[in-house]
Amino acid sequence: MTLRHIVSWKFTGETREERDAQAAQAVAAIAPLAESVPSVRALALHRNELFDGENYDLTLVADFDDADGLAVYAGHPTHLPVIDLMKRITAARAASDFTV
Repeated sequence: MTLRHIVSWKFTGETREERDAQAAQAVAAIAPLAESVPSVRALALHRNELFDGENYDLTLVADFDDADGLAVYAGHPTHLPVIDLMKRITAARAASDFTV
C-alpha cells in the first residue's frame, strides 16, 4: 500500500516571471525533503506548462507508506519552514491524499 499526497499551489506573483521565481524558490525548499524526511518514498515537483494564470502553478506528488508516514513528514522539523515559505508565496492551495 502507498499513500499518494498531491498538493497544488497558485502563487501570488502577478506575472509569469514572478511566479516562475516563486516556483523556483518553492522547488529549492521542497526537493531536499525527499532526503531529509525518512518517511518520504518518492517526491516530484511539476511546474504548470499550460493555461498560465488559470491553472495552479506548481504541483507536488509525494508517496508515503501510509498516513503515519505523511504525518511524520507534515511535522518534520525540516518541513516546518517550508510550510511558512509556502504560506507567504501562495494565493491558493489544493490537496488530495489517496491510496495507490
